[in-house]
Amino acid sequence: MRHGAPVCIRVRTGFTLSELVVAMTVAGVMLAIVTGIAVKQQRVLADLADDAALGAQLQDARAIVPAELRAIATAAGDVRDARDTAVEFRSVIANAVVCDTTASSLVLAPVATTVTTLASIAQPIEANDTAWVLSLDDSGPTWMPARVTGVGTAAPGACPSPAPALDATQRSLARVSLTLSTRPSSPLGMPVRVTRPVRYSLYKASDNDWYVGQRDWNNSSLRLNTIQPVAGPFLSAAQSGLRFTYLDTTGTVLSTPVADSRAIALIRVDVRGETQHVHRALGAAGVAARARDSATAFVFMRNR
Repeated sequence: MRHGAPVCIRVRTGFTLSELVVAMTVAGVMLAIVTGIAVKQQRVLADLADDAALGAQLQDARAIVPAELRAIATAAGDVRDARDTAVEFRSVIANAVVCDTTASSLVLAPVATTVTTLASIAQPIEANDTAWVLSLDDSGPTWMPARVTGVGTAAPGACPSPAPALDATQRSLARVSLTLSTRPSSPLGMPVRVTRPVRYSLYKASDNDWYVGQRDWNNSSLRLNTIQPVAGPFLSAAQSGLRFTYLDTTGTVLSTPVADSRAIALIRVDVRGETQHVHRALGAAGVAARARDSATAFVFMRNR
């Protein structure tokens, strides 16, 4: 048997340096692209969350303040102070019909959850609140004010004529009785509304941000309580973070502070804010800034 020269077989076990360099370069490019997309997506989501938070703040202010204003009657003098960044008024905390009377008090219709209800009490009535009883005389309907000097509870029962008739459920409920500084004449069946002062304004808080705040009335100290935030933060007063505009029945804008609040027929409420963080994905190209937005509500006054 003839033997030839030995045969060498080379087994390849790795990559060449040039192949590794190309692979790492391609992987790096792909990783950079994926990372950029992820960062962009994260920034978009953060911007959208910031926008949603600002929108919620604006809608809170747009819902709370106008809802309070819709219950007042400027023609009756409910607005106590009207300025461009603040408004103070008599907030209605209870509405009812006079169901009965005693020697010293008025008994209100009971608060019921039935289809027909003759009373609604949003906050407990307190001494030093103001009760307004509708009076009908030759000069027309007039709301007669009286200071509440005492609040009690009357036993269940029916309302005598001419007060409205109560159903069986209402006749079984306890009723609120009010002692007033001035007792109106012939109050049976007349509507009553109980008011308490409240003030909404834009203020700078301890965190240096600006908020829409509320100051409610303290019947013990006979002054407004410390302001509490209800919505925000918003832009500063100089940037019109909150602005009230008052118009009369002809659409003429009234100068502030309004001298005669009874002339107010329409109140425009504007709130403006900006996001808490700089927009990096949704902003204008090459511009890093906070996004701004606003909300507006128009409140037409009752009986105007």
